[in-house]
Amino acid sequence: MTTLDTEVIIVGGGLAGLACAKNLHAQGIKFLLLEAENRFGGRIKTDKQNGYLLDRGFQVLQTAYPEASRAFDYSGLDLQPFAPGVKIRIGRQFHTVADPLRKPQKMLQTLRAPIGTLGDRLRLVRLAGQVRSVPLEALFQEKETTTIDFLREQGFSETMINRFFVPFFGGACLDRQIRASSRVFKYILRMFAAGDAALPKKGMEQLPSQLAQGLPAETIQASTRVSRIDKGLVTLENNTSLSARAVVVATEGPETQRLLGLSPQGGSVGETCFYFSSDKEAWHTPFLMLNGTGKGPINNIAIPSMVSSEYAPPGKSLISVVALDNLGNEPEHLLSAVNTQLVEWYGDTAKQWEHLATYTINYALPEQLPPTVDPTRTDPRHTDGIFVCGEHSSLPAIQWALYSGRQAAESIGHYLQEERKSTD
Repeated sequence: MTTLDTEVIIVGGGLAGLACAKNLHAQGIKFLLLEAENRFGGRIKTDKQNGYLLDRGFQVLQTAYPEASRAFDYSGLDLQPFAPGVKIRIGRQFHTVADPLRKPQKMLQTLRAPIGTLGDRLRLVRLAGQVRSVPLEALFQEKETTTIDFLREQGFSETMINRFFVPFFGGACLDRQIRASSRVFKYILRMFAAGDAALPKKGMEQLPSQLAQGLPAETIQASTRVSRIDKGLVTLENNTSLSARAVVVATEGPETQRLLGLSPQGGSVGETCFYFSSDKEAWHTPFLMLNGTGKGPINNIAIPSMVSSEYAPPGKSLISVVALDNLGNEPEHLLSAVNTQLVEWYGDTAKQWEHLATYTINYALPEQLPPTVDPTRTDPRHTDGIFVCGEHSSLPAIQWALYSGRQAAESIGHYLQEERKSTD
């Protein structure tokens, strides 16, 4: 048996674990972070392939996340924003729906888009104002229902729901039935209304990389898989045991349940992300493109290289296509269906796109069906000396992964103080 001279062991090197480590380091608390894979970041990784940057699944950073602005140096990330709005495929063409305050030049196109009535647009503007006018914590105290029921209660037409909210919010929560909590919907709407959806210039993996940069090299260890956790003891896959005064489990939900010996609880939702390359064309856009037709496997398309030129070689574009509700299909069959839909939308030019990679992410997000927990009031202490952080213990989003990591670190600080007092 090997005993490690440290106070805290963190299992999991995603954003929650790294945020916990960063905050422990700031408190002067000794720790060791263990990550099973050979890279840190959890689901937020960026692969390099022949001059392209491929994020593992389409992801963005919402600049309005309070915890993100606290945890990251935005200038160091060199954030590149998507255009404030979306393009929605309806019928045989795309229609622009832009933020009228940040894209006033798109006002006429936005008003003409067949996404719903004038009353729907006014309801959306009013709702966006409402969710921004209350304290963030108050959103998670409001009456809760499913998003689809909430939108109907608010008087939105079925056309507006199906053509705008289903692809937009369904893409954010990976659920085209939009059954997720109305509180989550209000929170996401607030973030989009208050800030930008952006990419770090050199890929989403810059987020965990920046968190790790501030940590002493000897405190973070990759390629180290944990097989068991007990109070004050972590057993590695090679049967080495490490001891600490506190242990933090910062892994994905299913792995956390395994390590803690818990019964499986809560579902998850997934996505399949396809990347294509093409020659750069005039129609390529920095807007997120949504499927408002309700047909076919595609939910949304983005061209990250139109946001950050680092994502593709000169003269080329990187195209990201996200499909939902199709995880039971073989990837090659789903790719064939996606290709067919792309040709329907873009014509024969789509036949020339080169398929670069497919990422099938079965556990992309935890389900967010009501009732949900209040992510501002979660307790990271699992049992005496064992703490838990991560999206699965609150709500999915970079915001809550970071927040839960900080909360765990602060709770551990109090726990260690109490422990010292009890032994004095």
